[in-house]
Amino acid sequence: MILKIYANIIRLSLDHERNGNLRHKAAFTLIELLVVITIIAILVGAALPYVQGYVAESRISKAKSDLDEIKNALAIYETREGSYNAKDVSLLTGRYLNSSPIDPWGKPFVVATGTGIVFSSGPDRIDYTSDDIVSNYQPPLALVSVKWVDANQSGAVDTQNTRDYLQLYFSRKIASNSVAITPPVAAPDTYFGWSSPNSIATSMAWNEISLDSSGNLVTISFATSAIDVFAPGSDTFWINSGTGIRDLASGTGNMCIASQPMLIFSAR
Repeated sequence: MILKIYANIIRLSLDHERNGNLRHKAAFTLIELLVVITIIAILVGAALPYVQGYVAESRISKAKSDLDEIKNALAIYETREGSYNAKDVSLLTGRYLNSSPIDPWGKPFVVATGTGIVFSSGPDRIDYTSDDIVSNYQPPLALVSVKWVDANQSGAVDTQNTRDYLQLYFSRKIASNSVAITPPVAAPDTYFGWSSPNSIATSMAWNEISLDSSGNLVTISFATSAIDVFAPGSDTFWINSGTGIRDLASGTGNMCIASQPMLIFSAR
């Protein structure tokens, strides 16, 4: 009986020692834990710039995608309803956009109506800085049509009773202080040209040139006693130098595209 009890004590002692060794082998030492944590920190530190770069690129891509949608909505709006005059996309919501989008940095998109652009303020969340993400919803500033208005309804290009005039329509709003449309225009043939053999400088009343309230339409009357100075439907009119006609962009504005002849046609 005593031998049996002694044998049980020895067996329990061996089991306890065996279990202790297993626990020792299964556990990490403090040094091992520190080594693992250091390795993990190094890996995270190496991967973090790539993750941040991916997040930044994803935000920019999202902003560009939203801008494309807004740009299309603005183009449709101006085709159907005329010039868009709000500084945000509020007038588009419901009719042309399902909702008013906010850019990925939490700011509303800005519509710069005078310059034909819509933009996100970008990562710095400040308008009109170098990191803005910009999309044009209007084409660049250019002359898009030239109309002869037969004001006296004589059927001829003349100035009998009421002087005829030309209407120049531009793709964007023009800055009212543009040199080429500020009367009296000095050396108008520097800025404007036409295919007629008659002098454009003496055939038009450049001291009466005017920009209408829309900002897109320039009117030039014919000089007194001017008769048949060009042939409607045959002669062309163009911008010689775009430096004298600029849009409403910040700074000096974007200059008009030059050397694109437009057929002069009757407004009737």
